[in-house]
Formats: sequence, structure tokens, C-alpha cells
Amino acid sequence: MFKTFFKIASLSLEYRWWMLLAALMAFFTVGSGIGLMMTSSYIIASAAIQTPIFQLQVAIVGVRFFGISRGIFRYLERYISHEVTFKILGKLRVWFFKSIEPLIPSKKKDLTSGDLLSRSIEDIESLEHIFVRVISPVLVYFAVAVLMFFLLSLFNIKYAIIFLLMFFFSAISIPSLTYLLSKNLGKKIIQLKAQLKEKAVDSIQGLPELIFYEQTEKWQKKFRDFENQLLSSEKKMMSIQSLHESLTGVAMNFTVAILILIAIPDVTDGILNGVYLSVITIGIMASFEIVNQIPLAFQYLGKSVEAGERLLEIINYEKNKIDQVGTIDKKDFTSSIVFSEVSFSYTGKKNVIENLSFEIKKNEIVAVVGESGSGKSTLVNLLTKLWKDYSGKILIDKTDYKNISDESIRDLISVVPQNVHLFTGTIRENLLIAKENSTEDEIYEALKKSELLDFVESLPEKLETNIGELGKKLSGGEIKRLGIARAILRNSPIIIFDEVTEHLDTITEKNILSMIKQLSRDRSILFISHRLNQMEMFDEVIVMSDGRIIEKSKHKDLIEQKGFYYKLLSSQNKKLENLNV
Repeated sequence: MFKTFFKIASLSLEYRWWMLLAALMAFFTVGSGIGLMMTSSYIIASAAIQTPIFQLQVAIVGVRFFGISRGIFRYLERYISHEVTFKILGKLRVWFFKSIEPLIPSKKKDLTSGDLLSRSIEDIESLEHIFVRVISPVLVYFAVAVLMFFLLSLFNIKYAIIFLLMFFFSAISIPSLTYLLSKNLGKKIIQLKAQLKEKAVDSIQGLPELIFYEQTEKWQKKFRDFENQLLSSEKKMMSIQSLHESLTGVAMNFTVAILILIAIPDVTDGILNGVYLSVITIGIMASFEIVNQIPLAFQYLGKSVEAGERLLEIINYEKNKIDQVGTIDKKDFTSSIVFSEVSFSYTGKKNVIENLSFEIKKNEIVAVVGESGSGKSTLVNLLTKLWKDYSGKILIDKTDYKNISDESIRDLISVVPQNVHLFTGTIRENLLIAKENSTEDEIYEALKKSELLDFVESLPEKLETNIGELGKKLSGGEIKRLGIARAILRNSPIIIFDEVTEHLDTITEKNILSMIKQLSRDRSILFISHRLNQMEMFDEVIVMSDGRIIEKSKHKDLIEQKGFYYKLLSSQNKKLENLNV
């Protein structure tokens, strides 16, 4: 637990002086409150025995000073602590996103969108309590303990020692009980919030399917079940908070009672002025303001640690650590990409691709085909360095992939994925993702080559047309073309098309394949597909099955060999004939 706490807290060290200043202001606030209560009680007790007013002038000035200073220090404490908290939250968000970015997609494969959203927002926001609710109260508590020990020792050292013992006992026993009661509950609340958000995101994204299959009521029931569990857990947490407030009050009254019982004989014997009996009593009561926050610190500690562990669970994911020292920035692609006996496993057990060896030469157009699950798309992840833990060698212009920076690889290679992700916004905004500083001529040239220009020109707002969330205002073919336009605009010498003709009608598929053929005149193309259409246009066809290359040659030669490729093509044609009947 504390390992996680210190790991998260260490990220805030940049603001340690501001944190100390905020804690100092909080101490001055509590100290001013103690001073205000003690001087006020002194005036009231002295007035009861008709003490001359001139003897109370210092106390009256003290009341005014502490009354004003308490408000000022409270304002400064709140202002500084909130400022520090916002800075810490900002740093934590940057830290989390910087840490998780190299792990995509390696770790994200285990997470849903809702869970990742919950961790990146809800869990990080839960960490704001680390300073305000956990660190600061503890620092202030010890400072107040020293202050009260000093003040009470002015009257009698035994008062100071007894107070300190009761003060520490109250701040240890009650928070320990609170922590034990709220530890698992805090974890449960964090997890339920994450599950609730995950369920909400899933239900919104899949709402059409829920409606079509009449599952909305069942889904709503699951959502309400999570919500009721969360509300029940939060009610229990509030009950625990009420309990610790009550116990703190009992501890305060018990401490006051003990001090009164010990001090009364001193008053009777003339050792202590009776006026100071009220001063001591009220001072002790005022000092317990900070004790009330210690159980809260332990209560929030459980929630913060659980949130921290959920974040570190992703960041500490056991991943391949490729040594990036000495990587080079490669600017051009001049000859070829070579796979030499490359094997790869997602789990570290069974290889999804094994002993792959092939070459893609400059300005060649190569197809990788095979049934679903044969390992084709894994090539994309390896070629774009999203996955790095492979055996064998990948060379680009005879330079080892592992010696080339990630940025260089992604400058040389563009990918048009099977599911092109379009962001909510305009056509222009979605294109500029590929190249932010693109000129108007470059944008229109990319649209022309992707056969989208006429479509865009027909729209009233042209490039400024809003395409809706995930491009829902566009057809499947238009979405694919917009993805291709992005790749063209980036002007990379190598483009990978990963199942881009999936779910498209025959005419649209034919047009896109024709477009890809045109692009291959000045680019190297790797076309990945399980649909064997217009294969004669490729310089080489690589056939994969169960993660291995079983055939590779030109389309015509593979047909003549009548091997696996021939059977695959025959099976596909037969299915098409059956559909047409």
C-alpha cells in the first residue's frame, strides 16, 4: 500500500515548497483558531471576576488579531492548496498519458474504452485527495501537537504530557478504526465507479443493437444494479465518516475531562489561576479541530491508493523494454523492407507468426492474404513498431528496425486500417491529423487521388462539413477513402492497407483497388486482405496460414501451382456463386 502511496506522492515533489506553504497556512489557520478561543475564554473568565478593563487590553487585541488572521490564513490556505492540487492533477494526467502512450496497443487490448476512460479521469481525480486530505492534515496535526505542548507547558508540564498522550491516542486509534472500516469500501467504490462508467460507455455505443434486440431493459437493470451498489457503498462511507466525527468528539471531551480533573486540585491549592482553567479547556477543544481531519486522511488514503494501483497496473505492465539508446532518425526509404525469420507472440507462449521471411522492394505492390486469424494484421503492428518484442530481424534499407527511432518509422509508413477512426469535426480537421501544416493544394490533391474530390465539392460547406461522431454522416466507402486521403496527405513512401475493402460492396471495392494500383506508381504498397479480388495487379502475393508463409509468388504462378492459394480462391468464388444463385 505505502509503496503505491509514495510512488504517487513522489510525482508531486516538484511542488513540495508550495505544498509546505499550504500546510503552513493551514497550521496558522488552526493556530489562529486556538489563539482566538483561548484569548476569548480568558476575557470571558476574567470579566466574570470583574477584572479591570485595562488589564484585558492585550487579550482584546489578541482576539481581534486572531479573528482577522484566521480568516486571512484560511483564505490563503484554500487558495494555495487548491492551486497546488490543480497543478498536481495536471502533472498526474501528463504523467499517466506519457506512461501509457508507449504501451498502446499492448496493454489496451485488455481494457474496454469505458475502463480506460475511468482510469484516466476518475482515478486520477481521486488522487487529488493525497495532498489536501492525506498529507497536509498529518503535517498540520504534528505542528499543532508541538504548539499545544508548548502552550500547556507554560502552565504545567504535566498538562502538556497528558494532553500529548491523549492527542496521539485519539489520532491513532480512531483513524486506525476508520481505515480498517473504509479500506475495502474505498476500493469497492473506486471499482464500482469504473464499472458504472464502463457500462455507460458500452450502452451508449451499442444503443442501436440493444434496441434492435430488445435488450434495453436488461441493460438498464444491470446499470441500476451497479448504481445501487455504488450508492449503498457511499452511504456506508458517509456512516463511517459520521462515526469518526462522533468518536473524535468523545475523545476531545474525554481529554478535557481528564485535564479538568487534574487541574482542579491545582486551582484549589493556588498553583493555577482559576481563569486559566477555562483557557486550557477551550484551547484543547480548539486543537481537536485538526484531529477530526486525521480519520478522513486514512479514509481517503484507501481510495487514493486503490486509484493509484489501478493506474500503476497499466503503467507497470510487464512489457518488452527495447533499448532506444543510439536509435537513428531515418529520413528516406531507398531500397527494401526485409523480414528475416521473424516470430512473435502476444502472450509469450504460442507464436502468432513464426519464421516469416519476405521482402518488399521500393515501389512494389505486395499483397498478404490468408484466412482471418492467420497473422496478417500482426505484421502491421510490427511494421509500425506498435509491438517490438519479436525474434528474428526486420530491416529497412539494411538497417535493423530496432536501431531506428519510432518517429522515423511512422514518418516512412502510413497505415489505412480496417476500421478508419474519424474524429468528431470537419473533413478538413480529420485530414489535418495526418499533416497539420498541409496547404490547400496538398489537401485537394489528396482528395483527388482518393477519389473524394467530387464528393467534397458537392457538399454545401465542402471541407468545413461536419461529419458527425465517428464519421456517421459518411458512407462506408467515403470513410475508407477519407482514411486513404489521410495516408496520401502524409506523403509517406510506404502505405499499408489493412483489410480496407472489408464490408464494402463490389463496385466500391473495385474502385478502391484501382485507386491503390494508381498510388503504387510512386509508393511501396503492402495490401493485407482475406478477400482475393484483382490479385493480378500485385507484384507478389504472400499467402499465410496459422502464422506462417506457405506460398508466395505472382497471382498467375500461384494459380498454376494449384496449392493453398488456388483452393482459397476457388472456395471464395464458390461462395460468391452460391450468393448470386
